[in-house]
Amino acid sequence: MYYFFSPGSSCFVVQNKLVYALISAYGLLSKARVLETPPATKRQLQTFHSADYIDFLQANNECDQDDLSDEAKQFGLGYDCPIFSGMYDYVSAIAGSSLAVASTLVSGECMVGINWHGGWHHSKKSEAAGFCYCNDIVLAILHLLTRFERVLYIDLDVHHGDGVEEAFWLSNKVMTVSFHKYSPGFFPGTGSLDSIGACSGRHYAINIPLDDGITDDLYRATFNAVISEVRCRFKPLAIVLQCGADSLSGDPLGTFCLSLRGIGACVSTVLEWKLPTLLLGGGGYNFPNTARLWTYCTALALGEELDNDIPEHEWYDQYGADYQLHITPANRQNKNTQSKIDELLQAISGRLAKV
Repeated sequence: MYYFFSPGSSCFVVQNKLVYALISAYGLLSKARVLETPPATKRQLQTFHSADYIDFLQANNECDQDDLSDEAKQFGLGYDCPIFSGMYDYVSAIAGSSLAVASTLVSGECMVGINWHGGWHHSKKSEAAGFCYCNDIVLAILHLLTRFERVLYIDLDVHHGDGVEEAFWLSNKVMTVSFHKYSPGFFPGTGSLDSIGACSGRHYAINIPLDDGITDDLYRATFNAVISEVRCRFKPLAIVLQCGADSLSGDPLGTFCLSLRGIGACVSTVLEWKLPTLLLGGGGYNFPNTARLWTYCTALALGEELDNDIPEHEWYDQYGADYQLHITPANRQNKNTQSKIDELLQAISGRLAKV
């Protein structure tokens, strides 16, 4: 069975509504079990986040950006994580949904769970960052570890999954694998090839730093080469897959030239392993394209084929002028040469050999 969370209020209201509406328009909800999930409790949030940080979010639940204080800035709130009314309620809802879906994997009720409104990979123990107010991914992984001895985290967002990597930097129970753009000045500025973890977690952080313009074929080949060896060396028992849609061509914050099929092929590869798998959202700032991708990935998880003509529904006008599901990647220079990719893969293979 398959599960995902019905969206509530958020600062990404339009994105959330588009995603849910398109999945509904294609009739996929009738083929999934939909959970209305309880918010995370303070105790659950504090399995990763500091008490001071969670207490601050709760105490300022009714505040907005006009109430920004020096203390708020110390917790990373402000510029890219503005304070808004209902902030704590929103954090609790997102975290609660990812935890609830993870629980269905722990209990064995299902093999694939989905929460497209989760995937907040930048948040740290006591800090919001990059539009992420809590790290629902870390919370979900910690819950999965109560049953599964080894959890593999894969991040397809164009931005490095820094918060998740940092949380498990010293652990050999979680391997983090992030495919992302890495260049000077590009957020968050972490995720170099040489970032590999430390102590017991040395070689359990795998980073695949990419450049602008990578295409479907090269991305898919790189993904398959890395992930097949990760599977062989690490032998995961459960998987968390963050499907950030800002890796798609046309995203205003992204620089890759990927299509739904390109990212979808990577998702399909993981699903073919038939391990307990949690699919999460993440970045995605071209909202119609984000809805396209996550609807497509939902169909892949359900084994459904989708018509390329988008069904008419409440948000149909957002998909003009062609009203098609699939997008055509932009014609952009690919700065990732095969020789650079080969060098990258060779280095990663050498490190995985030490796992």
